[in-house]
Amino acid sequence: MNRYDRQIRVSKIGQTGQDKITQATILIVGCGALGTYAAEQLVRAGIKHLFLIDPDTVELSNLQRQTLFTTADAEKKRPKVIAAAEQLQQINPAVEVTTQQAYFDHGIFEQFQMVDLVLDCTDNFLVRSFINDFCLHYKKPFIFASCGGTSGQVMALHPSKGPCLNCVFPNLTELEGQSCETLGVITPLIPMISSIQISLAFQLIVEPKLIDWHTMHVIEAWPFHTYQFKISKNTDCPVCSKHKLPIETQTVSLKKACGNIFQANFSNIDLQLLEKYAQKENLTYKKNNLAIQIKLNQYNMTSFKNGRMLFYGYHDLTEVTPVFEKFKKIIGDKH
Repeated sequence: MNRYDRQIRVSKIGQTGQDKITQATILIVGCGALGTYAAEQLVRAGIKHLFLIDPDTVELSNLQRQTLFTTADAEKKRPKVIAAAEQLQQINPAVEVTTQQAYFDHGIFEQFQMVDLVLDCTDNFLVRSFINDFCLHYKKPFIFASCGGTSGQVMALHPSKGPCLNCVFPNLTELEGQSCETLGVITPLIPMISSIQISLAFQLIVEPKLIDWHTMHVIEAWPFHTYQFKISKNTDCPVCSKHKLPIETQTVSLKKACGNIFQANFSNIDLQLLEKYAQKENLTYKKNNLAIQIKLNQYNMTSFKNGRMLFYGYHDLTEVTPVFEKFKKIIGDKH
C-alpha cells in the first residue's frame, strides 16, 4: 500500500496534491520545539527535500517539548540538527534531509535560493528579521510561528505580496535588539501551533492561490480560544515598501541580541572594504552580494550591506567592544 494512501484519500490533496508535496523543498529555521514537530510532519508527509538550520546542541531542558531528541542526545550535547536528522531519516529515508549547524543570516542566504517555502521555527526576532529579509529579497513565502506560556501565533507571510514581518510588528527593531528571555511553555501548545503551521504549508504547496497573506491566527490553549486578526501591508514600511532590504540610520552602538550575539547598526557598510581588510590580515571569510562573514579566531563577524553588523560567540560587552571599535574604524562610519 502507498505510504501516503491516507493523505491522498483527502479530497483537497488527492494524487495531484501529493505529487506537489513530494516535489517541495522546505527550509526550517530553528530546530527546537516548533522545528522538530514541523520537521517530523513534513517528513511523514513525504516532501522531497528538507533543510534544517540551527546553531544549538540538545540540552536536558529541551526534552519536555522538543520531539525527536532523547536523553542520550542531551547527555552527549549533540547538535540539534544532527540528532533530528537521524530520527527523520529513520521515519522516512526517501526524504532528503540536509543540515547546517549555524545561525541563519545574510551570509548564507545564497545557499537556500532553491527552497519553495521557509518555516520560521525560531525563538527570537533577530533571526525572524533575517527570514523576513531573505524572503523579501528572493520573493519567497514563509510561515511565522511562535509560542510562549499558553498562547501561540501563526501567520503565512509573503513580503512581496502582502505585509512583511515588520508590517506585522512595527517595533521589530526593538524586539530583535532584546536578549532572548527564557519563557515557559506548556507541552501541548507546541504540536497545536506546529500543526497549524504545517496545515498552512500544505495549503501553500497544493493550492497557493487560496492562501490568505493578511490573517494572523492566535491560539490560547488555557482556556482554549482562537482569534484571527487582519493585518494590512504598511505602505510606508521601511523594510518592504520599496521591495528592497532596509537601510537603517540608527545611532551606532553595540548592544546584546539573542544568545552570545551582539549587534550594531550603521547607515551602510562597504563590503569590499571589509573584504580587502580580511585579505590583508589573511582572515578566512565568505562574501556574497548581501553580506560578508569574517572568521575571528573562534568567533565570527557578519556585516550586511544594509548596515547591520553582528558579532557571534562573545560572552559580554567587555570582550566584544575592542573588536567592534576596530571594525568601526575600518569602515569609517561617521554616525
